Amino acid sequence: MPENTIVASDAVQGMDVKELRTAFSLQNALLDAAVDGIIAINSKGIIQMFNRGAENLFGYKAEEVIGRNVSYLMPAPFAKEHDRYMANYHASGTRKIIGIGRDVEGKKRNGDVFPLHLSVDQAETPLGRMYIGICHDLTNYKNALLKLHSAEQRYREIVESQTELIMRLDSNMRLTFVNPAMCRYFHCDKGHSLLGTSLIEHVHEDDRIVLTRQLPNLTENPALETLRVRMRRPDGDTRWVEWRVRPASDKDKLDSWELQGFGVDITEKLQAKEQVAFLASHDQLTGLLNRRGLKVALDERLNQGADKCSILSINLDRFDLINETQNYATGDTILKMAAERIRSSVANQDVCARLTADDFMVMLEGVSTAKDVHSIANRLQRRLAEPYRIEDREFHLTACIGISIYPENGVTTEKLTRGAQAALREAKSRGRQELAFFSEALEQRQKSDAELELGIRQALDHGLFELVYQPKYRLIDNTLQGFEVLLRWFHPDWGPVSPARFVPFAEQHGLIDRIGRWVLESAAKQWGSWTRAGLTVPQMAINISTKQLEATDFKAHLLGALEKHDVPAAAIELEITEGAALSQTDQQIALIADLRHEGFSIAIDDFGTGYSSLSQLSSLPVTTLKIDRAFVNKIMPGATKEPVIEAVIALGRSLGMQIVAEGVETQAQREFLRQHGCDIAQGFLYSRPLPAAKMKELLFNQTTVNAVPPS
Repeated sequence: MPENTIVASDAVQGMDVKELRTAFSLQNALLDAAVDGIIAINSKGIIQMFNRGAENLFGYKAEEVIGRNVSYLMPAPFAKEHDRYMANYHASGTRKIIGIGRDVEGKKRNGDVFPLHLSVDQAETPLGRMYIGICHDLTNYKNALLKLHSAEQRYREIVESQTELIMRLDSNMRLTFVNPAMCRYFHCDKGHSLLGTSLIEHVHEDDRIVLTRQLPNLTENPALETLRVRMRRPDGDTRWVEWRVRPASDKDKLDSWELQGFGVDITEKLQAKEQVAFLASHDQLTGLLNRRGLKVALDERLNQGADKCSILSINLDRFDLINETQNYATGDTILKMAAERIRSSVANQDVCARLTADDFMVMLEGVSTAKDVHSIANRLQRRLAEPYRIEDREFHLTACIGISIYPENGVTTEKLTRGAQAALREAKSRGRQELAFFSEALEQRQKSDAELELGIRQALDHGLFELVYQPKYRLIDNTLQGFEVLLRWFHPDWGPVSPARFVPFAEQHGLIDRIGRWVLESAAKQWGSWTRAGLTVPQMAINISTKQLEATDFKAHLLGALEKHDVPAAAIELEITEGAALSQTDQQIALIADLRHEGFSIAIDDFGTGYSSLSQLSSLPVTTLKIDRAFVNKIMPGATKEPVIEAVIALGRSLGMQIVAEGVETQAQREFLRQHGCDIAQGFLYSRPLPAAKMKELLFNQTTVNAVPPS
């Protein structure tokens, strides 16, 4: 009999030798064939049998462990527990593992500890009671469990860390799972308060039909479905959520299905899109329609067959002075107030728009008679002329309005708006607070912007511009002090074109810089020509546009033109309008200071027409103030007081500046100015602007002028 073979005493009764050998052979074959380890120990825990499976499991040969205590195959904690258990069992006869089995740990020959499942039974043998243990290696099983647990943990961490809303729904559309993000979204501390509730309960009433119709269809069409619905939270807040939903059902259970959904709050995204759409058609400052929105609205109304309507084109007179003399915040506030006045002065169905900085347009529905339109336009003008009170200041503006009427002046948006804008130009040409109706005759009188731009370019290209020179005289002794360079244009077809017409247009359309360069170059050339002819040429004043000061190479071009013709900087006075001077950026103010440092004189033209203050004026390197002709015209014969003129003279004196009066046409005006301390005068009383040849004669014959008022 092999040493590792144990046979129970009741199993050999009545067997002959042949039968015993057969039984032993079968028993040994079974033990060797078993994959699990099989170990037999006696009542003292000594190993009596150790099969091949045990050798493979523990790494010992049978002869190495037979005769040793079985605790030799256990790590320390289990070894102590085994000895205590055996002692308790022999003392009490109570067994806890026989026929049951449990998970324990074994120790390999190399010291590695591994999990195993131990099943134990006992047998009575001729050698006494034996315990047989079957050891099943759980290493792979435990590793698989650990991997599964790790995967589940990773999945749970991923799900719980997602900011997306994640849910599962059963076939009744009740929630069976929600992630923490969804709990937070619905202000729930724990998910169980949502579990079992119907998703429909959390959806806005108007969107519930979307879910009830589309979600069940996913069981037949397993494609990913995207749904946008409004979710209602416990506090009543309604938010848009975009759900991506797909089936998560067991295909074998046709009577049961589940859906899993992934949701993202898109409320801000939709609001942003709405805002973009709004801004695309509305003016951001005033909230009125912009040019694009106006066209869409007018096209829609006209295409619907409007039987009568009128278009009003509105412009705030001299609004640019507000921006030039105040900060842009003040200008924006006035524009918003003006927009509100326009909106509140017309009917709700009327269309209101802001096209550019101070240009507005209104469509009056159902109003097409000139009398009715005129009445509404006058009401708008009165409202816009009311004072604009901002903090402790008050501003006064007026408005001009141009009108076109449907269908007399056109049946398309383009024709009607173009007609209203043409009428507005006519109104503005008449002055302030004016109103004009469009007519075919008006259209014929007006030259289009394209024609005017072409004319200016041709004048520059073909030398059609001309410089004239208006002398300036000292009031104290009537001697020639200098002259102002003025620009004139005679168009071969249109005749004389007023600078008031083409200069602002050139500024708006990017042509003023080219014109200004031509003026500087031509004036410097003329000054050089006169001096080379031996004439004494006094200081020459040249008007400078704000757009020229904005050019980065303005100073270089100016100095280059003077150097080319040997003109000293002191011979030139640069004239800048009051509004332009006071609206300069820090960089442009520094440029003006730099030019003054080079030797140029700096004059503020049209002084008194803006909103400048003493602090603003004193911050500029100005040498001369020019009183606007509008104030000079108010001086009547025998006048002893003109507060504005007196204030300007006093202000200039306090800052050490020369005072020049423009538009002096009468002896009374000259005497009033002289008596009140004005230094210099120019105007028709002394001389009209002279062409170069006449100015040359005047320079040649420089003498004291006994001015006589023109007859």
